[in-house]
Amino acid sequence: MLKIDARAHFTAVAGLEDSEIQLDRAALLIAAETDEALDVDLYLNHLDDLARRFDDAPTTETTLGVSIQRLSEFIHTDEGFSGNVKDYNNPANSYLNRVIDTRCGIPITLAMIHIGIGQRLNLTVSGINFPGHFLVQYGNDRNLFVDPFSGRILSEADCATLFRQIAGPRAKFESSHLDPAPNKAILFRMLDNLKRIFWPNKQWDEAKACIERQLLLYPVPDLSIQLGNVAEMQGNRELAEYIYTQILQTTDNEQIREVASKRLLAMASSNKMH
Repeated sequence: MLKIDARAHFTAVAGLEDSEIQLDRAALLIAAETDEALDVDLYLNHLDDLARRFDDAPTTETTLGVSIQRLSEFIHTDEGFSGNVKDYNNPANSYLNRVIDTRCGIPITLAMIHIGIGQRLNLTVSGINFPGHFLVQYGNDRNLFVDPFSGRILSEADCATLFRQIAGPRAKFESSHLDPAPNKAILFRMLDNLKRIFWPNKQWDEAKACIERQLLLYPVPDLSIQLGNVAEMQGNRELAEYIYTQILQTTDNEQIREVASKRLLAMASSNKMH
């Protein structure tokens, strides 16, 4: 799929109601901007095949219809999906097609495997935008979460322990940390993970592409500030000035307006020095 086509398809997805978004297809469209050979339907078929293979596996019935312990074992042991501990910050870990190919990823893309298979088995399965570590919930049971990085089943108490390991022993765990995330928020986080890799490496074109797609999902002004920053980093002062000026003309948020004003003043001062 051509890059321009992948963006057009993603734009259409971002315009849908959240409940209408097919999460795995949208995740593959994110990857398609970097891989023109990517066949989205082929990888959706791979997920279909995984669900069929589990369907054929012996399972222990539960109130959900299948044993989630067995499903997690199928994904992580039988099929070999695991967290990429050795190369965690490789962008490939954030591309669902590469995770399907290599069986390695980070929590959010491995969660896509759980969600994709679970939905095909007609299970209620949700992504959880847990701080610092994406989780999966099956059904509405507050004691039936899965760490998609390891495949371990977690209770709410386990999640609280994990939170303190990530945020520090004095951090306050809130039950809202375990609320299901909207599809758009999940896609936003996937793009944010990529942006956090590209930005320090000064891969400005790639970072810009992430921000543009985040804006399609949630058009918030702080992302426009980031676009202006990228334009500055790329030496496109005219575009940066235009972006910051547009922010001042369209945004009521005083903090954002102050940042835009300071950037315009800094750029004007820099021009005088030359």
